[in-house]
Amino acid sequence: MHRITFVRRDTRAGDLALALTQFALMCVVGALFREGAYRLFDWWAYTLTAVISLPLAVRRSAPMTVLLVTSAAYVVFTAAGYLPGVNVWGPIVAFYSLAGLRPPRMTAIGAGPAAGAMFACGLALRGPLVANLAQAVAVPAVAWGLGNISRQLEQRNRQLAEATAQLAHEQQRNIEQAVVQERFRIARELHDVVAHHMSMISMQAGLAGYVFDSDPETARAAVDTIGATSRETLDEMRRLLVLLREPDPEDGAGTPAPAPGLNLLPSLADRAEAAGLGVALTTSGDLEGLPSGLQLAVYRVVQEATTNVIKHAGGCGVEITVRREPGVVHAAVLDEGPGTGRAGTGGFGLTGMRERARMYGGTITAGARPGGGFAVKLTIPFP
Repeated sequence: MHRITFVRRDTRAGDLALALTQFALMCVVGALFREGAYRLFDWWAYTLTAVISLPLAVRRSAPMTVLLVTSAAYVVFTAAGYLPGVNVWGPIVAFYSLAGLRPPRMTAIGAGPAAGAMFACGLALRGPLVANLAQAVAVPAVAWGLGNISRQLEQRNRQLAEATAQLAHEQQRNIEQAVVQERFRIARELHDVVAHHMSMISMQAGLAGYVFDSDPETARAAVDTIGATSRETLDEMRRLLVLLREPDPEDGAGTPAPAPGLNLLPSLADRAEAAGLGVALTTSGDLEGLPSGLQLAVYRVVQEATTNVIKHAGGCGVEITVRREPGVVHAAVLDEGPGTGRAGTGGFGLTGMRERARMYGGTITAGARPGGGFAVKLTIPFP
């Protein structure tokens, strides 16, 4: 809204500058140019020049009125015996503005005053009647054609601006919808993780109660497992509550299966090789000791990045690296395919990756590699 207001103010200032400039130039030309056959510039000439030039300051808001005023004043100017070449641009600019701002039907009505002003100019020049008639037709016709082109260009630019704004709105809405869908997908997966942990807690609690008197060591180990699993479950529940904003529809009965972990990376690499990629998988550190929710996030990022390689750079080599270092987990998918034009390709995979990384306080970077290819890198802090 502010941008549109600024453009209008700038247009009005330009029209005012045009009117003042034309008025000043016509006054200077009329005062300096001496022609014996025509009347010298006097106060009446300056007044008519003002009436012809200054209304152009509002030519966009009232083009027909401006045309009528300037044409009538110009006819009076030439009839008074002043040099017709002075102020002739007033009616021409006014008619051009009318053709550029109003539909052809109104422009046709305005062609009469414009032609009359040009015919009066021809009469004042004392030229042949045929030349006067030709001028009265040709000059408005040229102004009409140029104004019509200007009007069509303005209309197309306005339509293009509206289409661009609508496209940007639709794209933003699609991105927001993709983020919401990805969050619910992550929430469902975390729900499965929590349900799996609760099943383990229930089983370990039953075991501890069964061997509490006969095998204290086994009971103590079961209690320790319950403590560790419950703490991890609480962490996952906190993340689940952050993501989940409304109840998720029940997907059906049955016991949820454990979510994918980093132990499935070799299977993921095998599937990628079957799809035509040359995969080099490298893992390091105690990945199995990571919480299952974090393993799921890393696995999904690697899976999505590898899928993108298959879609956009099939048949190339890809290097998958996942390593755990003190205080941080790193994952990277580096390929040798074309590195340009892939960050913004169809789908919202990168949006999902960022949501998973943000859930654990991590970061995602994706972009073309300097030496060629594309790189997706994930970093998640893990004290």
